[in-house]
Amino acid sequence: MVNLEEVLELVKKGYTNPKEIAKTLNLAVEEVEGMMRILESLGYIERVKLGSSLCRSCPLRKLCSGECIHFRGQIYLIFKKEVSK
Repeated sequence: MVNLEEVLELVKKGYTNPKEIAKTLNLAVEEVEGMMRILESLGYIERVKLGSSLCRSCPLRKLCSGECIHFRGQIYLIFKKEVSK
């Protein structure tokens, strides 16, 4: 059974959306989305808000040419908080 720590580890490795994580862990996307909502509510990850301020909050803004691809999913970033065991 997959736990929150496994999902968090994939986010740390650069997996950015629930579909990627679900495929990697062989889970339903809805299951991963639920786990990510829990991690977000606990303060371990933060959802990147899409909209007019997208470029200011984008972690790739320093590498970007300024022409955004409009992603219609959700991207998450990791905080520097460690999981308690």
